[in-house]
Amino acid sequence: MSTIIEAGEVIHIAKSGRLILKIGNSIALKSGEILFDRVGKKVGRVTELIGPVDAPFASVLLVNAQVKSPKGSKLFRFSFQKGVPPKTGKKRRSFGKKRRRYG
Repeated sequence: MSTIIEAGEVIHIAKSGRLILKIGNSIALKSGEILFDRVGKKVGRVTELIGPVDAPFASVLLVNAQVKSPKGSKLFRFSFQKGVPPKTGKKRRSFGKKRRRYG
């Protein structure tokens, strides 16, 4: 079962169309987390955390350009989210398992 946790409050809409979110106290947001409005509709994804460590802000890339959250509205996240999946780098090949054909 998931619970809804308040992530923060929209304080500004940037010229780029991203929302600037003031993160609430004792909330640990990570890049890549998905945020929702009070109805449960997907608003956007956290792209980066900016500002001081003790009072951070988040830049939120909107899912749909038509979705505009007014200043002062609250955004939420679900508690079951794990954040950003681990980076997928190149898989290393082991040289010992390479099949070789001879003559």
